[in-house]
Amino acid sequence: MNLVAIDTLHLFPTTLECAKLVEEKYAKKAMWKMPKGITTKDEFIAKYGDCEELDSADFDFVSKVEPFQRALEECEKDILITGRRMDQAAQRIKLDVWEEQKRTLNPMANFSWQDIIDYVDKEFSLWGCPDRDGRAEGVPVNAGHNWAFRCDAPIEATSRHLPDLPWTKVDLGKPFWRCTDAEIKGSPAAPITYVFKSFGDMHTTVPVEPHESERAGRFVRQAKTECGIHTRTTFAGAPHGGSLVDLMVKDAATIQSLTASTVKAIELNERQ
Repeated sequence: MNLVAIDTLHLFPTTLECAKLVEEKYAKKAMWKMPKGITTKDEFIAKYGDCEELDSADFDFVSKVEPFQRALEECEKDILITGRRMDQAAQRIKLDVWEEQKRTLNPMANFSWQDIIDYVDKEFSLWGCPDRDGRAEGVPVNAGHNWAFRCDAPIEATSRHLPDLPWTKVDLGKPFWRCTDAEIKGSPAAPITYVFKSFGDMHTTVPVEPHESERAGRFVRQAKTECGIHTRTTFAGAPHGGSLVDLMVKDAATIQSLTASTVKAIELNERQ
């Protein structure tokens, strides 16, 4: 069995650290893939351009889709096991645990966010004593979940990726879901507090309020809710499964009404 990991060269440092902990805990080295022919972010910019200037579809292809396809070909993939869940995005509402045509197993398809953290906490309670390196045993958790961002007023999600924002970053010392509301907000209580519930690329991932969906902080400033790996492939037998939901409006009157109320239109390229 092969463990595949894709480094887009734009991931959070804590994501890479967590991946190393996974390799160590399960004594399994991952097959790491990066954008073809490069190994650093500077090389990525020199070859493809800055991520903020690249078309998002092009960024997805060179940083995720192509490396992932290359990995599957090299390991001669038969069955693919994913961590995808139906509740992560509307496009996954029909995701099956087993997809025969694509030979893809989605064991957590029916898990909710609460199921995930309950499982992690159960493992932590069983193996909660720190190991010799000071880390807690159990399922490795991204250390970025320990951060809280306290501020006096809301900050638009489309701006939360920017540097030098008017908030105070605090290390809670444990994942935010193991903290009380008072611990997250601090004393005196901050009017607004954000936490990271999910991690993708740094330029499209932002912290959200604890009650918000984990996906509310993903693909920010982009007109999509899915990583390119999940929805774009160039060969039969898509690497990730899930039946896309057809949300296209069919009623002529509704189409006319929606068109009349449009305030902005965008053109999609052939990959979108």
